[in-house]
Amino acid sequence: MSRKMVEVKSLYGSTVEDLKLIANSTESNYTRDVLQAVIQRYNGVPTSIIARNLNKCNATIANYINKWNVQGIACISDNRGGNVPSTLTDDMVEDIRGVVKNKSPHEFKYEHNRWNSDILSRYIEDTYGSKFSKSWVRKLLKNLGFSYKRGVYKPTKGDIDLQVSFKKKWQRCWKLSKTQRISPFGSLMKQVKG
Repeated sequence: MSRKMVEVKSLYGSTVEDLKLIANSTESNYTRDVLQAVIQRYNGVPTSIIARNLNKCNATIANYINKWNVQGIACISDNRGGNVPSTLTDDMVEDIRGVVKNKSPHEFKYEHNRWNSDILSRYIEDTYGSKFSKSWVRKLLKNLGFSYKRGVYKPTKGDIDLQVSFKKKWQRCWKLSKTQRISPFGSLMKQVKG
């Protein structure tokens, strides 16, 4: 025996035509999906069909209907954070681009030589008073056309002469491996027929 469908209790003074008009005129996908789910359920369409029509899961459709029953038309506003306007203006973004390109963190009394997302986040907070996460700053840098490269560990206590001789030996073995079928590690490889 299947579960009873979650019913739309009321349209809260609106008509189906009013809801369709709002759904067709909105730019928010969330608002459009909630309204279409409510309209289809009000017309008796099963959850699985609504979910297929809107490319959502059954639980999401049930959630839309339950929110509609509790909050009414207020549930169509998208408060998930994606529509929050940025507190950075275009001038601020251009200033950040110029700072990253042309200035060192030392000029602003930071302890590092190169910019990273943590230091840039602190710079934005100190300069503009807006706090942003390191991941948001990385996205901003990517959108501005900068690449983010992690530092590579370089041993400083190694003997330079040993490193140079190792590199030469490795290159010589690598060249021999290409011509004489010797592995770069010095052992003979199996002869290939053909």
